[in-house]
Amino acid sequence: MKVFLSWSGERSKKTAEALRHWLPDVLQHVNPWLSTLDISSGRRGVREITDELSETNFGIVCISPENQYSTWIHYEVGALAKQVEDGYVVPFLIGMKVADLKSPLSQFQAIIGDRKDDVQKLLFDINDASGGLAISRERLERAFQRSWPEFENNMRNASAMSPEDALSNTVQRSEADMTEEILLIARQLDRRMAEMEGYVLWADGAPRRQPREIRRISEEKFIASSFAKIGWEAVRSSWEGTSVVIVTQSSGGPPHAISHDFVERLAKSLGREVVVRGEAGNVIVRSNLP
Repeated sequence: MKVFLSWSGERSKKTAEALRHWLPDVLQHVNPWLSTLDISSGRRGVREITDELSETNFGIVCISPENQYSTWIHYEVGALAKQVEDGYVVPFLIGMKVADLKSPLSQFQAIIGDRKDDVQKLLFDINDASGGLAISRERLERAFQRSWPEFENNMRNASAMSPEDALSNTVQRSEADMTEEILLIARQLDRRMAEMEGYVLWADGAPRRQPREIRRISEEKFIASSFAKIGWEAVRSSWEGTSVVIVTQSSGGPPHAISHDFVERLAKSLGREVVVRGEAGNVIVRSNLP
């Protein structure tokens, strides 16, 4: 049973590491995957993360007040939601209440990480999703009660970190680096999924998905993730000749201005002119890329 642990920022990372070590102590058939510990030196991290996303059974996303608008978190949640059946994507909250969670993360059933009953329910859900590997509920409850004090102490330490400390220890990455990586992951994941679907379609005699369609799906995800990072929602995108027209609206979070530099980076990654419009049809900003 593979469980993918998603994180961004120091508090989130500490929590994900605690879950990675603790979960197999309670459920021996669970195999948690965490990028900081499970990517070997010299391996291509982006490719390994993509491979793990495509094979995972259950996703836990470690959310703190300072990372819930993270582009990386939003991308991995979207990839997990697409890949994992039956909605097994759980926001694991650190130092915040369920009511503090904003869209799109609020669409998922979240749990509070230092609340014993919530964490116990999470373990029951993972066990129920394990199929033939599942253990009896009574056995799981005994293992949970024995091991809970250790995990509770780790969660207390993570929750006690101030947002300033959490941010000061976070590695800062450029927007250009993050957007390029998100586009690469999206294309790799969609290509992998299309290949898997292609084998099934081939056996049925139906045509495979065309490469151009695969790229279009990836680009739409890339656009949505890029705008989510700055507090905007890409309502729809349309390809018109050599341009892509993106209609946007505020996503409800604290939006940043849609700067010309942001649109230029977007246009460079997509290889075409980008025109950003409001819902009323007014042009907010356009790139200079011909």
